[in-house]
Amino acid sequence: MNEKILEGKNLSLAGGKHRILDIENFFLRPGETIALIGPNGSGKSTLLQVLSLLRRPGTGELFFKGEKVHWRNVISYRRQMAMVFQESLLLDTSVAGNITSGLKIRGVRKKTIQGRVDQWLKRLGIEHLAGRSVRFLSGGESQRVSLARAFVMEPEVLFLDEPFSALDAPSRTGLIAELAGILQDTRISTVFATHDFSEILLLAGRVVALEKGRVVQTGPPREILTRPASLTVASLVGVENVIPGRVAGKEGESVIVQAGPHTIAACGPDLPGTGPVHILLRPEDVKMNGQEAGSGNNRLNGKIVKLLPCGGLFKAVVDCGFPLVALLNPELVMEGKVHAGGEAGLSFESKKVHLLQRAE
Repeated sequence: MNEKILEGKNLSLAGGKHRILDIENFFLRPGETIALIGPNGSGKSTLLQVLSLLRRPGTGELFFKGEKVHWRNVISYRRQMAMVFQESLLLDTSVAGNITSGLKIRGVRKKTIQGRVDQWLKRLGIEHLAGRSVRFLSGGESQRVSLARAFVMEPEVLFLDEPFSALDAPSRTGLIAELAGILQDTRISTVFATHDFSEILLLAGRVVALEKGRVVQTGPPREILTRPASLTVASLVGVENVIPGRVAGKEGESVIVQAGPHTIAACGPDLPGTGPVHILLRPEDVKMNGQEAGSGNNRLNGKIVKLLPCGGLFKAVVDCGFPLVALLNPELVMEGKVHAGGEAGLSFESKKVHLLQRAE
């Protein structure tokens, strides 16, 4: 088996004088799921369109299962791919009619069609909607139909362009969990674009971060979430604590950073050894137990400026000479141990701190 089912080399695309894409190399392994992340305008959707052969790049080469893609035969490659868009883009017919449509176009036998359609109606929990017009579906139901229409084609590569972004939270949560199970079972090679970092942990084996049409970081989800390569990537993956500081020296294996009135210890690979830095820290890595700082080797005290609901938790913004955001167990708030205007003790481990070089 070829180690890369899909590959793009030196892909570029321009719109007028603006460079939309400039990708030196992109590849997808068989059975792999890749998440594309990036701010609006970073080129996520454009890259999906190029990889799925819906848009021809200005320059560069594409390879499918090791074979160079020739655009005169592009339909033969597209038949082995499927795309699900942010909007469901369904035909004005029944649910079953939508799921069946692609198979009919490809001349699949009627008996085979029925078996596949029944399978995906059941798998995605929409059997009861088979005869319903798509005009009367909810957003979540429409995207289930879109996914069924894609999976019934048995594609070798699946592309998903932010398919959950328009859904309400319960619909999105349920559908993401089901999709994770389907991708694990089918091992379909998948590329999906997202702006929600929680989807990365549930679905992706590898993350590719784009900025201004270029790849700025690629790696496993945990690496991207905890060691982002830029402030842009940090903001995309929920790193809310970005604190200016300056490296003051080393202490054993730790780098010591002066940040306002505090010294903060950081340890880990590839940390700057001198100069101004940004201290990056995820809010869930900051522990707060009340007024006393916890057991982490970085301990700070401050005043709670804001308390905000955050899903089933609370988010506290604490003034420590700089703002520090922490996620809290709601019991601390309900029991009155933590309240706006009160004192707070915070702690975090040095291994949770990530440093990025900062311009003077």
